[in-house]
Amino acid sequence: MQPYLADNFDVAAEWYYQRNSYASVNFFLKNVSNFIVQGTQRQTINGVADPSTGQAAQFSVSQRVNGPDATVRGVELALQHTFGDSGFGFIANGTFVETNKPYDRNDISQSGFAVTGLANSANFVGFFDKYGFEFRAALNWRDEYLLQFGQVQNTGAFGAEPTFVNASTQVDLSASYQITENINVFGEALNITNETMSTHGRYNNQLLDVYGYGRRFTAGLRIKL
Repeated sequence: MQPYLADNFDVAAEWYYQRNSYASVNFFLKNVSNFIVQGTQRQTINGVADPSTGQAAQFSVSQRVNGPDATVRGVELALQHTFGDSGFGFIANGTFVETNKPYDRNDISQSGFAVTGLANSANFVGFFDKYGFEFRAALNWRDEYLLQFGQVQNTGAFGAEPTFVNASTQVDLSASYQITENINVFGEALNITNETMSTHGRYNNQLLDVYGYGRRFTAGLRIKL
């Protein structure tokens, strides 16, 4: 198996229109060869027999192989703005991607190659940073994307069926206060809306897994000696 190779082309522009504020755009194109993909197949191994039938036993075998070449292209947008000397501001960014090898879920004859892991995403962070206080509220969104070929549930009995990760949105909060030059207290709350992550098969109504990580809270004290 050969390692994948990529030729990357990027064109970017940035505009710093005031202190601590800027806008940027970046266009990218990636030509990737020797894609490494994983599929699941049912096959016999060393003539091992199924004792219940006396016939050759079928095993689910997953392995990585080199796939065909593919192109990934997209644009990244970013904006950071601060409201004068108030300490308030926000950061927003988004990434929008596409490929010449998307997965056609309606083509049941498709052998199983498509670019995995590609998804549009966006983030928005509002913040206050002044007088020793720092507060951030972050909204993170990622669209549905193809995770892999193969599903734990069917053990390869129906071929390397796709697994998609559903779109998700997460809200996080963090805050800190610099008591002295050497002492800082902080806290954060992750996934405050208690969102779950879920996956589905070829079609949206084929639910596979749901993961609930719950809300997570952290508080602490930093001392610099």
